[in-house]
Amino acid sequence: MKTKLTLSVDTKVKRNARILSRRRKRSISALVSEFIERELARKEEPLMEFWGIWADRDVTLEGLREKAWKRS
Repeated sequence: MKTKLTLSVDTKVKRNARILSRRRKRSISALVSEFIERELARKEEPLMEFWGIWADRDVTLEGLREKAWKRS
């Protein structure tokens, strides 16, 4: 079942979406639907696989970033 979805975007984004939809010969709705489906099908962030490997030492993405910046 299809339902309506209203988006608020900048004029430039709307213009680019229209250009892209004409170039690909698909509606903007189809482009948005395909994008969302593709994003949902993607595997989670690669670092998510490493979370919790070390017992009682869960590593967060923020923690990894802090360590990387300290090394720089």
